[in-house]
Amino acid sequence: MDRELLAQLRAELDRLDKREYELKQELFHVRAAAETKRKLIHDICKLRPVAAINRLPVEVLKQLFAGVSHRWRNIILNSPSLWTTICVCPTWPFSLVEMHVERSGEYPLDIAIVEWWDEDDDDDNTFNFLDPVLPYTHRWRSLTAHAGVPLTQFLRDFDRLFFPCLKSINIHGYDVFDFEFPAADNAPVLERLVLNRCRPAVTLLPSLERLTTLALKGAIGHWELRPRSIHLPLLRSLTVDVDSPRMLLQAIVVPGLSHFEATLSDVDSPFSDIPLFNEVHHLCLHASITCSVAEVCQAFPNVRHLEVGKLASKFFHGLQENTDLWSDLECVTFHSLHVTFLEEAVTEFREWLRVRKPTVKPLHVRFTRLKRRTGWKKRGKGLLSMLYNSLHENCTFEIDQFPLVERGKVTLLNHKLHLDLPHVPPCIVNMHSGQDIPWRESMDDFQNVSEDESIAITEDYIDSGDEESD
Repeated sequence: MDRELLAQLRAELDRLDKREYELKQELFHVRAAAETKRKLIHDICKLRPVAAINRLPVEVLKQLFAGVSHRWRNIILNSPSLWTTICVCPTWPFSLVEMHVERSGEYPLDIAIVEWWDEDDDDDNTFNFLDPVLPYTHRWRSLTAHAGVPLTQFLRDFDRLFFPCLKSINIHGYDVFDFEFPAADNAPVLERLVLNRCRPAVTLLPSLERLTTLALKGAIGHWELRPRSIHLPLLRSLTVDVDSPRMLLQAIVVPGLSHFEATLSDVDSPFSDIPLFNEVHHLCLHASITCSVAEVCQAFPNVRHLEVGKLASKFFHGLQENTDLWSDLECVTFHSLHVTFLEEAVTEFREWLRVRKPTVKPLHVRFTRLKRRTGWKKRGKGLLSMLYNSLHENCTFEIDQFPLVERGKVTLLNHKLHLDLPHVPPCIVNMHSGQDIPWRESMDDFQNVSEDESIAITEDYIDSGDEESD
C-alpha cells in the first residue's frame, strides 16, 4: 500500500513540475511579446512630428508667456479653492493670513498651527496670530496644531466658539496638557479626531457620536468610565496609546469598528474582560504586550490583516498553542524589525505556519520598513534568500524598503533596466526602485545583452552613520 501511495505521489509531483515548467515558459513568451509591443510603441512615438510650439524660437515663447502669465495670475487670484489652506506660524505675517481669508471667499478653511518651537515666545503674541481667522470659525473644515510650545494659549476659549463645518482635528502637543475642546455643541459634524500628548476632558467622547476616526495618545487615567457608557456608532478606526486602555475598551460601544491599532508597552492584560470586537478585520500592535496571545485572539476573533513589530516572535510562538484561532487571517505585515529580530520572528512564524490548520486561501506576508544599522551590511547578506527559503512553500510574500548589501549588476535591455543580484532568488520582485525593473528569470533573458549595454555595476553599502532608533 505504501509503495502504491508513494508511486502516486511521485507521479503527481512529476505532473506538477511539468505544469510549473509550462507556466514559466508561457510567462516568458508573454513577457517577450509584451516587450516587442512596448518597443514598437516606443519607435512609433519617436517618429511622431515635434509639436509646433516646441519649434518656436525662445524669443517668441517669451512674448507669448508674457501675455499669458497675466491671465494665469488673474485666474489664481480669483480661484478661492487655491487659498483655503492657512498657516498660523511665525513665517506668515498677518497680511498674508488676511489675504488668504479674503481670497478664499466662502470656501471651507484648513487651519494649521505649526512652526512654533521657541519656548521663549510671548504667549499672548503667539495667540494673537489667530486673530485674523477666529471670526471665520464657521468656515473651518480642519484644524491641525503641531507645535514645540505649549498649545494652551492657542486653544484657550475654543470650547466657547462654534465650528459648524469642522470635520477633522489633529492636535500634537509639546507636553501633556488639559484639552477641553471639542464637544457636540460646538463641533457637531466632527468625523476625525487625533489627540497626541493631551489630557482630554472626560466629557469628550460621549458627545462625539459622529466620529469615524479616533486616535488617542496621552493620559486618560483621570477618567472614570462605566462599562458600555460611550456609544460611537459610526467609528471605523481606533488608535490608542494611553495609560488606561482596558478602561477605555470596556467603556466604548463601537459596532462598526474595523481597524484597531494599539501601543501597549508596560500595560498588564489590556484585553482581558473586554467586549468582543467582532468586526475588527485590521489589527496593528506596536511594542510589546504582557497579556496572553489567546486574550488578543478572543478579543478580536475575526482578524484578517495583522501588523506586528518587535513582538512578532513572541506573538507567533503563542499562536502555535492556539492553531484553531484566526482561521480567516489573510495577511501578516512585519514592520520596523531590526535584523536580529527578523530571523527569530521568521523562525517562529514558519513554525506556526507548519502547525496551523490548512486554509483555502494562502497567507500573504509583507516585510516593510526594516531597520538599517551599522551591522546590517555584515548580517543582512543572505536574508532575502533566507526569507524565500523559509516561507515560499507556505505563503506568498513581498518585501518593501529592504536594504540591499550585495554586489549587483544593472544592464539595459530593450530600453528597460534589469537588476541582477547573484544571491537573490529570481522570483522575488520589487518594483519600488523608481524604474520598471523586471528581475532576472533565467540566463536566456540576457543572452542578447552586449557588454556595451551594461550601464552600471552597483554596490549598496549601508552608511554606518545612517542609523535608526528602535
